[in-house]
Amino acid sequence: MNTLYLCGAGNPEGVRLARKINRAKCRWDKIVVLDDDPSKLGQSSLGVAVAGGFCLLEEAAPDSGEVASLVARTAVKRWAAWEKIGRYGVPPATLIDPGVDEEGVEAGRGVIVYQNAFLGAEAVVGDGTAVFMGGNVGHEALVGRCCIISPNAVLNARVQLGDGVYVGTNASVLPDINIGAWATIAAGTVVTRNVPAGATVMGNPGRVVLTLELKLKMGWFAALPADVQHELASLGGPEVVVAPGSELQGT
Repeated sequence: MNTLYLCGAGNPEGVRLARKINRAKCRWDKIVVLDDDPSKLGQSSLGVAVAGGFCLLEEAAPDSGEVASLVARTAVKRWAAWEKIGRYGVPPATLIDPGVDEEGVEAGRGVIVYQNAFLGAEAVVGDGTAVFMGGNVGHEALVGRCCIISPNAVLNARVQLGDGVYVGTNASVLPDINIGAWATIAAGTVVTRNVPAGATVMGNPGRVVLTLELKLKMGWFAALPADVQHELASLGGPEVVVAPGSELQGT
C-alpha cells in the first residue's frame, strides 16, 4: 500500500493539493496527516484525521511511503521540520499542482507548488521549497532549499535566493537581484537591490529593518541546526539601525 504522510496539520491547503494530485495521478492508496502537537490528535483536515506525531514515520515503509512537510509559518520552522522528517528515511514527496507547467523546470525533492503558481522556463527550485497560490518564479531564477514563496509573491527573471529565504505575500523582487540565505522579505515589499544574508527587508523600495547580527542576538534562528547557525554567524557584516516602530518578531 502506497501511503503519503503529510506533516503539519495547520495547512488544509496542503491536504487539498495532495488529494487533487491523487485524483489526477493515483499515486497513493492512503493519505495520513501527522502533527507533533498532541492537542491535534484526532482532529481532521478535509476529512483526513491526524493520526499522531511525526514519530509514526518510523512505521513507514521506505519502498511504499512518501512524506511531505506542510510546515510553512516561517522558513526556519520549515527547515527544522525538514531536518526532523529526514531522520526517518522516508522519501520526500514532490507535490506540484497538475495545472502548473513544469516544462524546463528543475524541482528538487520535497518541493510543494500550489495552484495558480507559475514556474518559469529554466528555473531551479531547491529541495523542500514551497511556492504558494499565485506565486511567480521567473525564468532562470534560482531558489535555494526550504524557501517559502508566499501567495502572489513575484520573483522576476534570474533572481537568486539562498537557502531558507521567506518572501512575503505580494512582495516583488526585481530581475537579477540576489537575496542572501535566511533573509526575510516582508509582505508587499518591492526589492530593488541585493539583500544581505539574514536581513529583514520591508517597504517600497525595500530597506533593511533588521540585520543578521540583531536577529542572531534575538535567537531568531535558534531552531536551526548548530552548523547552520555557525555558518550564519560567520556571515555577519556591519550593523544597521533598526527602523523606528519595527516589530521585532522571532520565529
